Amino acid sequence: MPHYWSAEGGLARLVRTGLVAVLIPLAGCATAYQPEKVTGGYTDFRLADNTYRIRFKGNNYTSRDKVELFLLYRCAELTEQLGYDHFVLLSEDTLDISDPFAQAGVFPRNYYATALIQVVDDRAHPAAYDAKELMRELQAQYPNELGS
Repeated sequence: MPHYWSAEGGLARLVRTGLVAVLIPLAGCATAYQPEKVTGGYTDFRLADNTYRIRFKGNNYTSRDKVELFLLYRCAELTEQLGYDHFVLLSEDTLDISDPFAQAGVFPRNYYATALIQVVDDRAHPAAYDAKELMRELQAQYPNELGS
């Protein structure tokens, strides 16, 4: 057994301290609204001229509702970035991608939501979302994460 003050014992303490220093900031942090990183976020892929697949991945501290609302926010934000006013949600799905510990109830669950959208200028489309209005509503609901 290494002595507490020996070089070997000091290295072991540094490794433990380093692991704790890395893991503590990640523990208990809900996924921020951001491009996808280690703790989650959004991605989008262009499939055709005005058709996109959007994904938002949460972590164990992001509720299913929040993952789905952040997905809708990204759909609206992308619509505006592309110069359109409205989008139509062609399909959507939310998957539970929890690890076995979360499935057993030891940790919170983990969700991943996907949407297939078509950006349109036609506000008369019966299923079209108004991108500006949706963003305004969600910013009011999540002012710290989505700004105002």
